[in-house]
Amino acid sequence: MQPNNSSAYLIIRQGHRWTDVFRLEPGHALVIGRASSNEIPVADELCSRRHAEIFFEAGEWKVRDLGSRNGTFLDGNKLEQAKSLAPGNQITVGSCRLTFASSLDEVIPPLEFEESPTQSTSNTQSEIPSITHRQSKSSILDPESLKLDSKTRRKPLPGPAAYPPIPVIATELLQLAFEVAREQSVASACELALNRLMIATECQSGGVLKLEPSGKELNKSSGSQLTVLAALQRQSKAYHPVSDTLVASVRRDNTAILARNISADGQLVGGHQVGGHHVGGKPDASSMSSQASHVMSTNSLIVAPMRIGEQMLGLIHLYSRHDEPDLTPEHLEITLAVADVLAVSIDNLMRQQSLEQKLKTSRTRISELEHQLGKAAEWIGPSAALKQVREQAQRVGPTNATVLIRGESGAGKELVARAIHDMSQRVNGPFVAINCAALTPTLLESELFGHEKGAFTGATDRKLGKFEQASGGTIMLDELGEMSSEIQAKFLRVLEGKAFERVGGSKPIQVDVRVIAATNRDLEQAVRDGEFRSDLYFRLRVIELIVPPLRQRPDDIMPLAEYFLNQFVSRSGYGPTGFSERAKYAMQKYQWPGNVRELRNCVERAFVLANGPLAEPEDLALSHLQLPGQATTTFVQPFAGPYQEITIEELEQQHIKATLEYTQGQKNRAASILGIERSTLDRKLKKFQGS
Repeated sequence: MQPNNSSAYLIIRQGHRWTDVFRLEPGHALVIGRASSNEIPVADELCSRRHAEIFFEAGEWKVRDLGSRNGTFLDGNKLEQAKSLAPGNQITVGSCRLTFASSLDEVIPPLEFEESPTQSTSNTQSEIPSITHRQSKSSILDPESLKLDSKTRRKPLPGPAAYPPIPVIATELLQLAFEVAREQSVASACELALNRLMIATECQSGGVLKLEPSGKELNKSSGSQLTVLAALQRQSKAYHPVSDTLVASVRRDNTAILARNISADGQLVGGHQVGGHHVGGKPDASSMSSQASHVMSTNSLIVAPMRIGEQMLGLIHLYSRHDEPDLTPEHLEITLAVADVLAVSIDNLMRQQSLEQKLKTSRTRISELEHQLGKAAEWIGPSAALKQVREQAQRVGPTNATVLIRGESGAGKELVARAIHDMSQRVNGPFVAINCAALTPTLLESELFGHEKGAFTGATDRKLGKFEQASGGTIMLDELGEMSSEIQAKFLRVLEGKAFERVGGSKPIQVDVRVIAATNRDLEQAVRDGEFRSDLYFRLRVIELIVPPLRQRPDDIMPLAEYFLNQFVSRSGYGPTGFSERAKYAMQKYQWPGNVRELRNCVERAFVLANGPLAEPEDLALSHLQLPGQATTTFVQPFAGPYQEITIEELEQQHIKATLEYTQGQKNRAASILGIERSTLDRKLKKFQGS
């Protein structure tokens, strides 16, 4: 015996097959056992998690048992202590046999089965369970394979058996690809492809399985990584998915497998039923009987990976029984081709389903946001003035007429414009709004009509303008009266249906857009002053809607305030539930110079500042600002009624008291209304008390 003073080898035999070769290096021990972390994992229930160890010591390779449940055997003898290894020694761990060799030249693999006295050599050779073919891709899908022979005009598949020429098979694959592409679900596509494949191969049993990215060991018996997408069994028997051993082999080598004479090898056959008793886990008694019957009856099988690039999506599994024709290399070719076609279809369907789910989620989210933002143009308020505007919008909406909406800032002009759009035939088109007063003339022109790359400094790319973005829908131009005369001229051309050019461009652009203009400016006075084109004014004023200010529709104040408060509370889950009587009185008497926008801001301020269940006037913090052009409603009219003989001092005292009553005792606000300092008001009140 040569001393073990250098590298050696372990040749692994699992069941009836040689499976792997391990090189032994001095100083590096190898643990054999069921745990996947071992150097040599063995998937066998008879094997302990850490079963045995091969190690180098004192110039020799040795083996010892690690306290296993079923023991470790060396040349058939159970190990009681560590033993030295010699070339040719066989170590047995469960169903796994390991042959020790000092050189690969010494290894002469024996026959897979020993010949029995009643068997001939040829019979023994024919029944050896083995993987006979491994193939990475089908020659059917190779462009070179589609070239016909110049004489026969045919090119059969490789192999001795007669089979249809490749162009015929390629045509059938093309037809299958079209049919699979029309399927709407992964399951139906898999079932269609599997049915066509089983007809082509005359196979009676098969399945399409999806490989789930679970990160679990592939050689575990749970089968949890495989999901059956489609399964067919012509003889009304339960389909048995492929074994985990073969799945691991296909995934490791990224090749398809044809195996024959496998009835004696349960690791090749598999046996987790689908449509029968179990899929993974421990089988019951009846399923164990069914599995045993399946193992004994299966004779050949094909496992072909379905791949997208380097990613393995799943596999196609076909198997034949003893009473059925064997699967052949030609069948392996066609199965590989179908697997490639089906993989593309599955990948596309899965992407489509993912996009549809994302789109559905996005639509749901958009719908929620639109509801929160009030895009549905909710008309809040029972006033007659608001009802009149709503009726006018309903009549105007279905038409394509240009609309001019006039009203004070914050009165709700954009709400009316959105309502007109939603009632029109353009409801499925875009609604684009732009504030003309928020941009300089140069930027406004670029925003409205777009610009070409390099049109001005900073124009690094072509940009579509708002008119192009709104094509097929509605564009709202807010604060239209702030347009410069140059842009007014270009805008007038668009209103008249003529083409326009982007800034820096020369290509005419035609759009189909409905225009809704809005302004709080006196356009008639602007026309008289020469600040607004008269022809544009008359072109815009086809339909004119007037949105009344909030102070002219007091019946809408409290419904709007309660609506806004409910919005804030529902989003946060806390806050005041209503308004006190004092707050209601203050809101009803207030002039609301900022209209609905100011009302919403005041309600939000009260929602944030209120300490109790009801918002108070102090939480609203109403403004004392009086905007130009808005009428002042005097709360106290000292001269109402018949004339009274009173002094100016007495009149002042009455007016100050009335103002304090109006402000509900708020001296700062009263002083602001009276136009005096707070200290001056305090001195006057002190003087009144002393008099």
